[in-house]
Amino acid sequence: MKYFNYRALCLSLIFVPSLSYSAIIEWKENIPSALKPFQNNSTELASIAKDQILIYAHTNTQTSIPTRKKQPNPNVKFTSSAIVLPVNEEKVAKTLSQFENFVGLFPTLKSAKILNQEKNITQVQYKISIPTPIPVLNFNETIVFQHHIEANSISSLIVDAPVPYGLGKFEWFKLDQNHTLLTLTQWGDLNQPKGFLFSKVLNAVPEAKMGIPSGTHAFLLESIRKKLTAPSSSALKPGQFPSDQLTTSQLAKIAQISRITEHPVSFVHTPTTVPYQHGAESMRFVTTYQYYSQPVQQLQKWTQPVHYKKLFPRQLKSIDIETLKDQTQLADFKVELGLGVIQIPFRFKLNFSFPQSNQNSFYAQGGDLKYIKGKMQFDKFQQGTLLKMTNAGKIDEKAPFLIRAARSLPYHDVLPTVGANVVFALKVKNEEQKK
Repeated sequence: MKYFNYRALCLSLIFVPSLSYSAIIEWKENIPSALKPFQNNSTELASIAKDQILIYAHTNTQTSIPTRKKQPNPNVKFTSSAIVLPVNEEKVAKTLSQFENFVGLFPTLKSAKILNQEKNITQVQYKISIPTPIPVLNFNETIVFQHHIEANSISSLIVDAPVPYGLGKFEWFKLDQNHTLLTLTQWGDLNQPKGFLFSKVLNAVPEAKMGIPSGTHAFLLESIRKKLTAPSSSALKPGQFPSDQLTTSQLAKIAQISRITEHPVSFVHTPTTVPYQHGAESMRFVTTYQYYSQPVQQLQKWTQPVHYKKLFPRQLKSIDIETLKDQTQLADFKVELGLGVIQIPFRFKLNFSFPQSNQNSFYAQGGDLKYIKGKMQFDKFQQGTLLKMTNAGKIDEKAPFLIRAARSLPYHDVLPTVGANVVFALKVKNEEQKK
């Protein structure tokens, strides 16, 4: 359903620049703290995020981008992410401040070279490589960041890039002797891409811009989570979904952030396994919340697959729906994903059930994508409606070649879901605002 933009959304992990040495740039960091929506309370944020990756947006904020000659102080929408790590703050600080060791931290990074250094400021050149079985989709860039190290933060400025203007900040907060809250806040200008492949994809699939910021957060924090957390996985029972375990007040806070920012809030759950007839499959679920001002009765139609062509008119070529004897629906989606440099056609079938008029649940039942599982519901919340959707999807090793190529990307089992959830939630918002 929401995997039409699979390949484009995978590019969410390349929120990075491209060029060479430069003198140290004078820059006074003006990035909002990830704690700002939580009244600067690290304990409150940690209690919501736990060991999951929490991703959320800020209201528009004025910031400083000295590399941008026109409008160097724009108002932009930052996004933040947070996770509680089972290590002390010294371990987190060491991991993030040793830039040359990023090569072993982030899977797309092939080399890191310090170009310039003055006191707490370091310029680093990174080489990024994402090979795929399809040469035209190979991504190879040399990038440069300027990092500023402070007591409990590292701020970074893009020097030059396919995404030419951008900045971000890691922060870490001690919770106790063995637990640290790590946060990331960042923004990048996706409206002026410079790299050939990146430009082609964004021009061909502009919806990808909606999902790239959240996907970038998931890529970076997932890399750090895997580095600093022991491997583990929980086994789900048939029909079971992971829970974000929010209290009533925490859910109200999530809804408030979504309402104020007009943007989704997502949780990337810890790894799970899902039972299938052939055995357990590892799957990574993402739960996304979006607040809408419209009533449930107006929004619940979006649980019906017949309406999805309106959300994705360019990618979704047809939907054939068959109502089965048990009143479930088998929806056959035919998709053509144009990336500017290549067309990727594929087909998948989802079985939908509808426990209530405002809910659905679905799973893959044939076609090119075998492992998709999810559910969504629109519930009355305060003066509006709160969407909650929990999904997981991955491409199996026997999928058609053009789709299977996506398996060469890091975290191919989670990044597309993160981006696709955001795209779906915002597409619904945009459609409803047209009325």
